[in-house]
Order: sequence, then structure tokens, then C-alpha cells
Amino acid sequence: MNCPKCGHVQAGAQECERCGVLFARLQKKEEEQGAPSQSELELPVAPQKASGVAGWVVALLVGVLAGWYVFGQQQKPVVNGGQPAVVSSLEPEQARNNVSRMIVRQDGPDQPQVNEGLAGKLAAAFPAGNALEQARNATVFIKTPWGSGSGFFVTANGYIITNRHVVEVDAAQRKTLKDEVDKMGAELERDQRNRAVVERQLATIRDAGMRQQVEESLQRGQEAREKYSALRQEKIDQLQRIERSSWSADIKVILIDGSELPVQSLKMSDRTDLALLSVDCYNAPFIQPVTDSHHLGQGQKVYSIGSPMGLRHTVTGGIISGYREHKGRKFIQTDAPINPGNSGGPLIDEQGGLIGINTMVLRDAQGIGFAVPFQEVKTEFGQYLGGM
Repeated sequence: MNCPKCGHVQAGAQECERCGVLFARLQKKEEEQGAPSQSELELPVAPQKASGVAGWVVALLVGVLAGWYVFGQQQKPVVNGGQPAVVSSLEPEQARNNVSRMIVRQDGPDQPQVNEGLAGKLAAAFPAGNALEQARNATVFIKTPWGSGSGFFVTANGYIITNRHVVEVDAAQRKTLKDEVDKMGAELERDQRNRAVVERQLATIRDAGMRQQVEESLQRGQEAREKYSALRQEKIDQLQRIERSSWSADIKVILIDGSELPVQSLKMSDRTDLALLSVDCYNAPFIQPVTDSHHLGQGQKVYSIGSPMGLRHTVTGGIISGYREHKGRKFIQTDAPINPGNSGGPLIDEQGGLIGINTMVLRDAQGIGFAVPFQEVKTEFGQYLGGM
């Protein structure tokens, strides 16, 4: 069947596999919204020719019906967007929770509700108690055959920002890996030749004690050789995956709940260390950029979200240390920890507003990291992201 909300085709008839909407609830909501408004409801009108007691009874009946209708409408709580909430027979606390889940966004009645789609799914599994945790739910872990990093949703329809070096195959890195594989292969060949010499000499040893020592040494050498050979094979497999890789099949976007989304499109900036991915999803949680950049001075508290050393969705704090230029590009300097795996993740303020994209650290130094200002995202990919 087709989902009546997003049009997704599926076999199930209870809940949409794409947007997560419950079909029965959606039908009930549409039925409620289709009810006549107060202005449309036709109240009984007393006949003009009625008089005496009969006329008085009819007029009284009309007044009672009109008063009941208006009073009944006033008793229904109204939430944002002007939608009347469902009156529940649950306990007061449960009823309040149901009403809060029905509140629609301020950006229009046609926008999805906050408990729908991907945003609702992640919020249910990982409730956000503050703005930082909301941004955490919008951050993703990106895994490739050549490494890993972070990214984050910038729109509800599935656009993700990350670093170019996270999703781009680095030619220098590939060459380094190939050189390591070749070097390890040469060492294994040299070890095999030395082993053959020792084994030939072993046949000429007559002393039992010395012979046992040599045999034990050969055994230890064989165990070490097997481990070294397995490590080389891992590097060979990694190199082959890199050489055969394609972004559509090998770049994995992993959400906070561990689920994966395939990449549908990839665009990389030629000027900056930025890339734009897209995935197929409905109502993704996303991070909005700050609207007032004037308060972002030195000493401003900021937070970095990412997956440093594989520790997914870690939040760390620091301050804006300054603003720097490198090769004609502006960068935000921060002492918020940026470790391997943080690249491509968001740098946000205390209200969860997006400031920049974590990109690199200064080698052989502590507490010196850099982020690309979000303005660069608008410059590079604004045509895809609309009027954000």
C-alpha cells in the first residue's frame, strides 16, 4: 500500500516504514480536522411564525444548543497551530504528555510534527533534555573503507554536512598504505629465506639440548610470522576496498541508535574541506545555524560533537580561542577537543546553534583545533540547502 502522508510503497498496513506515521492515528486526525467549524455548523432556527408557548420553547431550545456547542468548544485545549487537542480519559499527567506530543512546529501547520519520522524515532530512543542533546541526535557517524569521521543533518529532508577528507579517498594515504604492504611483504620473504637456512642447519646438529633450543626458536618465529602475515593481509584487504570503493556503496551513515542509512548523493567542495551528503529519510533532526554571529567573540563557550577514537556521539566543551586565516580561508580556533573521529562534526553554542564544522588540529599541540565557519557551507552548497 501507499503511505497517505509521504507516499512510500510498502506491504505493512499499520505503520509507514519510511516516515513512521501510524495510519490509524493519521486517519483519526484527518477525520477530526474534517469536522465542521463553529461558523459552519448550522444551528436550529426558530420558525418565524411560531408564537406563544411554542415559540418560547423553540427559542429556549436554540439557546441551549448554541450555548452547549460554544461551551464545548471552549473546553477543548488548543495547542500551537490552532489544532484542538484530543480530550483524553487518561490520568492528568498522561493527558498532559499526550497534548505535549501533539504540539506542532511554529513553522506552519503543514510541517511534520516533532514526534514523526526520523526525529521522533531518535527522540524516543534517546530523549533530549537540553539543546546539546538535541544537536547530539542530529549528529551522525560516518564510516568508510579508508577511515571514519562525523557529520550532522542540516535539513529535515536528509542533507548532511561533513569534511571532504572524511569521504574523499586520499591519494597520499592510499600510497602510504601500499608502501606498507610492499614493505611487509619483503620482510616476510626475507624471514622465509632465513628460516630455510636454519632448518637446513638443524639437520646437522647432534647435541640434543641445542637442537631443542633451535626447534623452539623456529616455533616462536613461526607464530610471530603468522601474526605478521595476518596483519599484512588486513592492510591488503583495506587497500583493495579503497581501490574498489564507491561512495554510493561504501560510505555508511550511522545514526545514534546504530541504524545505517545509505548515501544517495555526494558533493564535495573544491575550495574548502567540506562535503554534502544526502540520505533518504523523513523529518530528520537537524541543527540550525546561529542567526546572530556578533556574540561569538573570544571566550564564548562552545561545544564539539563527534565520535573521537570511535566513541560515538561524544560532547566536549571549550571556548572560542580566536579567528585565524590560512591560505585565504577563515577558521575558528577553539580549545574544544577535536580528536580523530571528530572531523566533520558540528561546533555549536550553548543554545545548540551551529557555529562551524570541526576540521583539524595542530600537530604536536594540545587544545588548538580549528573549525570551518558555517558561512562557508552556505557559500558552497546554498543552492541545495534552500534559504537556510
